[in-house]
Amino acid sequence: MNAFLTGVIFLVAFTATGNSIDCVRCYTSDGIDCSGEVRTCADGLTNCRTLSSEKFEDGVTTNKVFKYCGRAEDPSWIYREESLTTFHQLEIQKCKTDKCNQEPAQLTARDNTPNGVKCMQCFEDHSTDCNSEETMECTGDMNKCLFISGLVCKNGTSYYACAQRLCTNIASADKHPFYHDVATGNIQKLEVTEGINDA
Repeated sequence: MNAFLTGVIFLVAFTATGNSIDCVRCYTSDGIDCSGEVRTCADGLTNCRTLSSEKFEDGVTTNKVFKYCGRAEDPSWIYREESLTTFHQLEIQKCKTDKCNQEPAQLTARDNTPNGVKCMQCFEDHSTDCNSEETMECTGDMNKCLFISGLVCKNGTSYYACAQRLCTNIASADKHPFYHDVATGNIQKLEVTEGINDA
């Protein structure tokens, strides 16, 4: 009986240890990488994850990085959007060995090759809509058109209403990183459509 109980305790201890993972946890709003303390993830969080963001606007590129613990079922993914004057890429990468996210964050390189898809391009401050005759030829995997309006523009630390149309790589609105803000009302409209047909 004692041998059986010892075996069960050993199995539980081994299982608990096997399910835990140590990950780097850190954040920077101004840089391409961050470093922080290594922590053992809570139960159910079995992956180390790195979220990287790159935004080009008004001739300036800004980067943010967040490293944290995540669930195995949460996928890795890349979100991209581009207008005539801006480009934004948001990427989550995951790995499943101790401290595997301590390496510098690496954004997947974009493909700048035109793909034949064209989208309307417009931007309006303090508005819920925008329209224009101007179009842009999308590149790489950005083969859909995005329209978004609501509290999506930022002035310093506060968000304000604006509307814009861009190229994007997501197939549907529910794949947008901020889709949950539609339910809160912060985003008033979010649409993903096919490109413009010149024929």
